[in-house]
Amino acid sequence: MDRFKSILDSVFKWVLRLAMVGLLVMVVVVFTNVVLRYGFKSGIRWAEEISLVIVIWFTFIAMALGVRENLHISISILPKVLGKRFFFILDVLKQLLVMFIGMVVMVNGWKLSVHGMRSRLPATQLPNMVNYAVLPIAGVFIILYAAIHLVDGVRSFRKGGEV
Repeated sequence: MDRFKSILDSVFKWVLRLAMVGLLVMVVVVFTNVVLRYGFKSGIRWAEEISLVIVIWFTFIAMALGVRENLHISISILPKVLGKRFFFILDVLKQLLVMFIGMVVMVNGWKLSVHGMRSRLPATQLPNMVNYAVLPIAGVFIILYAAIHLVDGVRSFRKGGEV
């Protein structure tokens, strides 16, 4: 499992780097567009469209990162009061729910991507699929990281440690 997690982490680091470069490109494009629009009374006609695509990609990559780092909101006071077994059950349910959400994102994202190939974005003429292609990618990462957390939680509970 550790080998699988390290491979998954190395692949995800490349996806994060892509998201960071995209965010940098978005800042430069938006800044340039603002300067051109207000300083020179012209603009880049595709700037908003590309910025929207980058924001969509960055949002879903960040969602997968949240699952990887276990950063999503959770209630921690109730399990501490009720004990380790209850906390373990809640953690298992949480990870299963996250895996289900990842599956929904992956499957429906794939469907949207396929349907998005039929239409084009107006300014860039890129296939509309570029808006949705990140959904199956993020869904796979969400499922896999939630499964890793689930396996780690089961292992920890069996050893009698903290979940």
